[in-house]
Amino acid sequence: MKAIAAADSLEEHAYKAIREMILSGELKAGQKLVQEDLAARLGLSRTPLRSAIANLERDNFVALGSRGEAVVAEFGPTQIAAVFEIRAVLEGLTCRLLAPSIERKHTVYLRSLMTAVTDTLETGDFAEYRQADIEFHSYLTKLMEGSFHTRMLESLQVIMGMSLAQGLLRTPHETLPEHLAIIDALEAHDADAAERAMIVHIRKTISLIESQG
Repeated sequence: MKAIAAADSLEEHAYKAIREMILSGELKAGQKLVQEDLAARLGLSRTPLRSAIANLERDNFVALGSRGEAVVAEFGPTQIAAVFEIRAVLEGLTCRLLAPSIERKHTVYLRSLMTAVTDTLETGDFAEYRQADIEFHSYLTKLMEGSFHTRMLESLQVIMGMSLAQGLLRTPHETLPEHLAIIDALEAHDADAAERAMIVHIRKTISLIESQG
């Protein structure tokens, strides 16, 4: 069992290391993954590396090139928009499932999270708002921790974070009222309204992403 655990650990290490190289831009879109080079760089054998690359392909970070070789996947607006379409459905479902029984302490936290950063919006520096935005969506996912659809969402979160880095989100002046509308619906325990508010919120962002394609 220890050997299996060690192998799993090496595979996970390789997965995270290569994913970080992709997200940081060290490995460019379309670039071939040379297993010999990666194995030497990470100090790993080919076995966990192959498993890690297979998992990266599963999670859409890696694709098969024209000759069947593993290459870094393209993450342009079209690909990110497709991820956000899935996100809209899954996060809408999260809100629908949470709304009937969500506790006041959770909605109070969400409201304070978003209102706490409103003073920073006039400066034009939206860094704090972006962090609050990420936490808002992550917090809702965590409230449903362990469910099947939230595990799917967690696998998408890294790719969604790439859209923030690329500046694809709408301005806080547009999105803040939408966040507050989601909170209002959750506080009212209105499952239909909460799901609808989240889907509308995300699909407006999809429209922006697609316009940049």
